[in-house]
Amino acid sequence: MSYRYKDMTIINPLMRGGMVPRDVQEKIHTEGWTEVGYSLCFDCIEGRSSLVSKPGVKGFLDEVARFFGGDVAEHTFGCRGAQFAAMHAIAKYAQEHGRSKVVIADPNSHYSTNIAAEMCGLEVVEPPHTGYPEYKVTAEEFAKKIDAVKKSAGKPALVVLTHADPYYGNIAPVKEVGKLCEEEEIPFLLNAAYTGGVMPINMKEMKVDFLTLSAHKSMASLAPLGFLATTFEWSKKVFEISKAKPDWTGRAFGKKIPNLFGCSIGGIPLVSAMLSFPHVKERVRRWDEEMAKGERFVKAMEDLGDIMLLGERPHRHHLLHFETPLFWEISKVQKKGGFFLADEMIKRGVVGLHKGLSKHVKLSVYGLSDDEV
Repeated sequence: MSYRYKDMTIINPLMRGGMVPRDVQEKIHTEGWTEVGYSLCFDCIEGRSSLVSKPGVKGFLDEVARFFGGDVAEHTFGCRGAQFAAMHAIAKYAQEHGRSKVVIADPNSHYSTNIAAEMCGLEVVEPPHTGYPEYKVTAEEFAKKIDAVKKSAGKPALVVLTHADPYYGNIAPVKEVGKLCEEEEIPFLLNAAYTGGVMPINMKEMKVDFLTLSAHKSMASLAPLGFLATTFEWSKKVFEISKAKPDWTGRAFGKKIPNLFGCSIGGIPLVSAMLSFPHVKERVRRWDEEMAKGERFVKAMEDLGDIMLLGERPHRHHLLHFETPLFWEISKVQKKGGFFLADEMIKRGVVGLHKGLSKHVKLSVYGLSDDEV
């Protein structure tokens, strides 16, 4: 079995922020990290991977928290694991404080946001977006939805905003919604799966209580890995340690965190994130350059004719969603139908378009050289 797409130019927007640097790829292999699944756990004393000091996982997580303007961070089973942890803590908090079990989430949220809420017994309601062709989320609609929920069910348990959505790459009005949540005393979760690690983020400036991150989407790391960064106050709830004590053995699991399923990943994904983090911190400073590159690419695409970028303008994220009736018309006379486009691109050494789609395409040129673009 071999990796089919070796040395091709990857343009899938889910993957561009997760491209593992070459030197990190080499270190993972040459330094022996692939020898065993639990490659970080030989010197585990505390019984939890986030407390390992050789190598310095604990110090790394402290650095992650600081980098994103948080106080405490833990690594999780993907960004969805981070969302689940926060929402499970919120569900308990809502019950204890007589709040509704309603979560207000933007209509462009990733499906995992809604699944996490469902798993925790929370109900998701959505304010509308602006519709075609921008599909923007506004703070005004969030304010209206908060008022409506307060009247019908009581104070919302949580507000969730997707920093850059996975459909159009719109940047949400985080500071405005954060200010609104602070005034209304509603916990605020920002899903930064597509932004944390590619663009500057400061939780404190945004008034965010929970920041969920995807290492393999935006932090140049191997899947599946995520992070949950939060405040000192909320960390006591979301990272609360186990109090369970079975009646027969009387065993205790005092270092385990139930919201993280006890202990999180102790292998290659976390190793890759630790090795890639210096690269991530450095590239975030070049975000404006990446946006300028994206603008040039959008103009060149639209100059072809019969192709239009969807989402907000000016565009502020590397995920680009084009409406492409030009390719749709071509697909009608191709034996492969809509599959022709991805297949023809692969023949030219470019991989990552969703196979079967030609009426709309999503792609990213983030991190590509000018020649590759």
